Amino acid sequence: MKILYGITKSNFGGAQRYIFDLAMETSKQGHNVTVLCGKGGKLVEKLREEKIKVITLKDLERDISLIKEIKSFIEIVKILKKEKPDIFHINSSKMGGLGGLAGRLMGIKTIIFTAHGWAFNEPRPTWQKMLIKFFTWLTILLSHKTICVSEKTKKDVESWLFIKERLVVIYNGISRFNLDIREDKSFTVGAISELHRIKGLDILLMAWSKFIKKHQAKLVIIGEGEERRNLENMAIKLGISDSLIFKGFVNNARSQLSNFDIFCMPSRSEAMPYALLEAGLAGLAVIATPVGGIPEIIESGTNGILVPTDDPETLFSTLVLLTENVDLRKRLGTNLKASIQENFSFEKMAEETLQIYL
Repeated sequence: MKILYGITKSNFGGAQRYIFDLAMETSKQGHNVTVLCGKGGKLVEKLREEKIKVITLKDLERDISLIKEIKSFIEIVKILKKEKPDIFHINSSKMGGLGGLAGRLMGIKTIIFTAHGWAFNEPRPTWQKMLIKFFTWLTILLSHKTICVSEKTKKDVESWLFIKERLVVIYNGISRFNLDIREDKSFTVGAISELHRIKGLDILLMAWSKFIKKHQAKLVIIGEGEERRNLENMAIKLGISDSLIFKGFVNNARSQLSNFDIFCMPSRSEAMPYALLEAGLAGLAVIATPVGGIPEIIESGTNGILVPTDDPETLFSTLVLLTENVDLRKRLGTNLKASIQENFSFEKMAEETLQIYL
């Protein structure tokens, strides 16, 4: 098959990891694979290193610009006309809408849209949420099938008109990976995340400001994003900068999970986060919030602990609990690792996705 994957941004967040892994697997199986995305990010570099064809769109960006959207749409139409893919697998809101419409106009046989979460679940004004819901509905209508990465993702939209039969749940999956040898023996709490408001890292910093008064430890945050400066300033105001390290973007960040004792994901919105799956596969005790598909991974008290969103007090007390109870920490990590291996394998995800292509 000739497969064209499309995504808006070319950084290397969870959706980009999904594209990269699928592109690698389908290419390995002998399919003709191309990836279409915004210009200049880590995804482009990694795909080209693996000799996978990449087409970049200079005007395709996350921010809204009517002129740039029109230019991008025209470019996508031209690319579809030239490439003539059997499968056009689109990801992210903007590529989903523009790509779905372009694909229908060009008569693409199979258009697949993967929903890595819904923007209308993020904290936004009501009018924005309603507008986003309308365009989300259109994107699903334009696609032949929509992959939801969690049952919660599907439930959020399945009652909408004309789309229920187009929805299918396929969990994100990961393969085993190598962990670095632990370099620092000091007690470490960690997070791997894009630095955006919906990730709730401000809540983690507030909890940390209380935690660090009781325990000697450090907090390591791996990732980049628009909130970095705000978070750094917040850390200074809270007086916790000496116990906090912002490492920025780290290539193959999951290999550094061996340096963590506890993994935190205090998000306000998620779908099926790769970082959480990776932390589980590394055998870490996880503290997370019950948003999106996270409760489909974590059964609180059995293989992790779920705390309410925007609740630094409960996050603080849970950090204290896991820090002081080594046996609980180990048990949660062991149980989560076993669950990830059984239910969230990359092989299963790839097989189920390829079945939709046929």
